[in-house]
Amino acid sequence: MEALVERARDALRGGTDEGGVCVDLTRQTGDVRTAALATCLALGLAREEAERRLDADEAALLVAECVPGDEEGVVLLLQAGGLFVVDRRLGPREERVRELLGAAIAAYGRGVPSGFAVSLSRWLRGGQLSRAYLQLASDRRRVRADGDPAAYWAALVEAGELLPDGDGIEPARAHCRRMAAQHAAR
Repeated sequence: MEALVERARDALRGGTDEGGVCVDLTRQTGDVRTAALATCLALGLAREEAERRLDADEAALLVAECVPGDEEGVVLLLQAGGLFVVDRRLGPREERVRELLGAAIAAYGRGVPSGFAVSLSRWLRGGQLSRAYLQLASDRRRVRADGDPAAYWAALVEAGELLPDGDGIEPARAHCRRMAAQHAAR
């Protein structure tokens, strides 16, 4: 297992994403569970946590039913289910940003698109707060009819003030301020 974990670490350092690493290891070993476990360990997950995730009903079923040729689809589903997410501990400021992003998601309305919801969950768990913020603050994002646009944009304004500059945060902040002012006036 150690050699497999080391191969996974090398591939991750080389720029391959966790899904690609797991697929490659599955093809090399013929065992998606072993490959997924090695990938999780290479990412820094504790063995107990990685095994717990792999033994969860959904993951265990996918792993059990994986046959040669299905590796990419199975690993994609494992990845979407959060198998490879390394939960990041946040400081008080970052935790407040995550809370505000959660408030914005709640104010968005029912029915956050499933793919977007999965990505948001992974980003928030992994501490990729700027990435989540930028997606929520996108000028293409429209609050659903049953949502609360004033609360949505207000939460994003406050979250944006707490995020460091760079990576497109400044224009997103300005957009959120404009949208908050527009919806506060209604």
